[in-house]
Amino acid sequence: MDRKWIVGTVAGLAVLAAAALAVLFFTSRPPNADRLPEEAAARLEELQTIKGRLLLGKDDQALEYELWVQRPRHLRAETELKGLDRKAVFILMFNDEEAWTYDPLLNIATVTDRSKGPPADGSRFGTSLLETMPDDVLAGLRAADIQIIGEEEVAGRNALRVQLLLPPTQNPLAEVGQDVTVWLDRSVYYPLAIEGDSGFRLRFEFIRFNEAIDPVTFVFFPPPGATVRRTGE
Repeated sequence: MDRKWIVGTVAGLAVLAAAALAVLFFTSRPPNADRLPEEAAARLEELQTIKGRLLLGKDDQALEYELWVQRPRHLRAETELKGLDRKAVFILMFNDEEAWTYDPLLNIATVTDRSKGPPADGSRFGTSLLETMPDDVLAGLRAADIQIIGEEEVAGRNALRVQLLLPPTQNPLAEVGQDVTVWLDRSVYYPLAIEGDSGFRLRFEFIRFNEAIDPVTFVFFPPPGATVRRTGE
């Protein structure tokens, strides 16, 4: 075999390997803190579905939720209430038209019209922190002093750990606190965990992105005998 051909081939492969490593380095390294909000916004814009299980609560009190999301306005979340002599599942279910909340202890299903957009009075009727969380975190990234701490594993995925120091007024994460830590999925920038100085805690135990979800998931059927109440009536 021609020696020059062998040397040329090896050199060519070395150049390709170096180029591939350079691309990997520049696409996997943590983003600059100044650019993080815009990069997160671009990645979140491409996100379609989320399936997962998470712990949500304050201080040492937390509930475990199963979560299904079809962005931007479809969500279902369920948590089983413990310590009862029967199975009781609290349900949140949102779609473009309606928001349902089912309280199994009272056997009451409350429905809110969502077809006209958010309430004009700024109330949270017809929405939930679980729905607004990614947008709230994104707004927090834009409003806060940001420090990128590094990368850690959350729910089996690589996450970017970011420290946020938020303003005392007009804080989009006021419920979480002013000194907030978020763990953003390194691929899609969806929040995998959030902790704040208010005691707020949210952490996914497992999560999957962009998997198909049955549309029936986002249709609510009140249990037989449940009282149905419509807000505003």
